[in-house]
Amino acid sequence: MKKVWVVLCLMTVLMQSTVVSAQLVNPVFTPIGGGFDTPLGVRNAGDGSNRLFIIERGGAIRVIDPSDESSSSLFLDISAEVDTFFEGGLLGLAFHPDFQNNGFFYVNYTRSGMGGDALTTVIERYEVDNGDSNIADPNSGVEIITIGQPAGNHNGGDLHFGADGYLYIGMGDGGASDATAQDTFTLLGKMLRINPSIEAVVTTPYTIPASNPFVGSTTLDEIWAFGLRNPYRFSFDQDTGDMLIADVGEGAAEEINFESAASPGGLNYGWDCREGDLVGPGGCSGTFIDPILVYSHAGGNCSVTGGYRYRGVETTWNGSYLYADFCTAKVFIATEDTPGNWSSTELVDLQFSVFGFGESETGRLFYTNGDSVVEINDGDFSDIIFADGFEVIVNL
Repeated sequence: MKKVWVVLCLMTVLMQSTVVSAQLVNPVFTPIGGGFDTPLGVRNAGDGSNRLFIIERGGAIRVIDPSDESSSSLFLDISAEVDTFFEGGLLGLAFHPDFQNNGFFYVNYTRSGMGGDALTTVIERYEVDNGDSNIADPNSGVEIITIGQPAGNHNGGDLHFGADGYLYIGMGDGGASDATAQDTFTLLGKMLRINPSIEAVVTTPYTIPASNPFVGSTTLDEIWAFGLRNPYRFSFDQDTGDMLIADVGEGAAEEINFESAASPGGLNYGWDCREGDLVGPGGCSGTFIDPILVYSHAGGNCSVTGGYRYRGVETTWNGSYLYADFCTAKVFIATEDTPGNWSSTELVDLQFSVFGFGESETGRLFYTNGDSVVEINDGDFSDIIFADGFEVIVNL
């Protein structure tokens, strides 16, 4: 396993007799928890608790309390419902903006398909156990929306609440046909936006926000944006509310798309007419939104894993966007040099692929690999005193 040298945390300093100032080398890695089963992402509840929730592909969610980040406990297990065929699994988790009061959270997972579909995407609401917010009630599930998946790949899988309070759901094109992304009579290949109901007994699982761009037309009202191939991971900027969508390419290019918080929706990100900044297999024309970042499959690159725009306490990465390529295990860092113009560079070449990213309420940034969750930061700790020459080996 890759060995990364890091300076021990400030707690260790208190046990040392000799201290000196030290500036850490960028970047710095700190594993948390341990023994996870294919963790796909890290989420926070936004309730002031600073807890971290780890999404395991097989159907479990584990919670890490800030008082002891070396261990985790089981929050929810719906593995009996989850089908992990091909790219399926428990893929997404989002906490209701008023989670602190209503205890609601939402998951995105795949279960066995019906009527010829390989899988079914399920968006389902759960709530915490009465009296203990560290345990979810496994019997509280309420289906919000289900979407048939004709193949086992390109499921999308991420979901987040935007600053507007609505739930955004990233849907891949279903894997069976490139053309679904441009077809506005299917929910595949789209970014969806809905307003999930919060009644204790849900009779109408969700409503359509009146400001959705296609309300009143023949296009499906749930659609917020289209022209996406497989937006496996997207995120909202904690500070600005802007959305960054990492869309997995086909044979040539990977792309990151940017959508302003002020966007009215209805944007077309191009697939399958375009792949990144290239002509796509559809060969069609239209008005498309250019990605802010594109990288080719040269050198073994093959599948982008979207991350977050860093909004933590360190200074040098503020506003930078971190993302990774699954096949090469490279992590990239991108900066907006001038409004709308971004540049990117390789930050680190890891030994194991990045499955997902996540952030804490305070902007700490994490990535996951096959069995680990690791905090990554820029090492801007020049004001902290560390033990003279004291180092520790961390296995990643």
